[in-house]
Amino acid sequence: MSPQRFRQFAWIVLGYAILVIVWGAVVRATSSGAGCGAHWPLCNGEVVPLAPTLTTIIEFAHRMTSGLILIMTVLLLWMAAKTFPAGHAARRAARWSLVFVIIEALVGAGIVLLRLVEDNASALRAVYIGGHLTNTLMLVGCYTWTIVAADSTAAPWTAETRTRWSGWLRLALIGLIIVSAVGAVVALGDTLFPHKTLAEGLAADLDPAAHFLIRLRVWHPVIAAIVSALLMTTIVRSGAMDEPALRTPARAVVWFVIIQVALGAANLFLLAPLALQMAHLLVSNLLWVATVWVWLLLRRG
Repeated sequence: MSPQRFRQFAWIVLGYAILVIVWGAVVRATSSGAGCGAHWPLCNGEVVPLAPTLTTIIEFAHRMTSGLILIMTVLLLWMAAKTFPAGHAARRAARWSLVFVIIEALVGAGIVLLRLVEDNASALRAVYIGGHLTNTLMLVGCYTWTIVAADSTAAPWTAETRTRWSGWLRLALIGLIIVSAVGAVVALGDTLFPHKTLAEGLAADLDPAAHFLIRLRVWHPVIAAIVSALLMTTIVRSGAMDEPALRTPARAVVWFVIIQVALGAANLFLLAPLALQMAHLLVSNLLWVATVWVWLLLRRG
């Protein structure tokens, strides 16, 4: 199998995984996490639910599409073994992808079996949601690593450039994980504690007696602004947008940051409708892919 064909399949796996992640927002926003009851991997004690409600259909569809990710990742690992020699980075990346897929399944099972669904507003659920989102980012990052590793083209970074900017870009990646994890918990708060007006929502955010999921919402845009500024500064000042091999992902980072900030503002003023939540989650994953892409090229030099 040619490396080019392998990369094409890896792109398909990455794209499909992101779509499944976005569908997960529908499961949360519609409170469909309990659609299969406290059963896993069975759905209400059945392999295939015979008389499903709408919430059951949504949850069962999420489980089935997530299961397909596992199959596709196993196939990706097999293809990597057939395409690249032992010790190749693409094979390591594919193996780590499978590890994070398995962790993803275990976290999802924990959410269901511990009944961290529907109206559950516990701190444990917030921790699980944040951890779930962090793991999905690591999974998406490994798929991106697989794609980049399968391309032997070297990026024209000098040793001085790598030393100067790799640390800043790594810090930005950590910041993106924090912003995304906090955003996932904030989205949970928006679902559990909706408000009719923006003024009502802002008043609740600043109320010291409010639930912690509500009070956390005020910090998300603050952290997001700091991380966005750090990421934009790093990309622009590193000169990545001026290098032919890096221009595409570097410019994508800049544009995705701008779009993400605009979507965040729209979510705030429009009280986070489901369509905007899905778009926000989609762009956050695309931003993550583009940033990881630049960072991997920077490390490779």
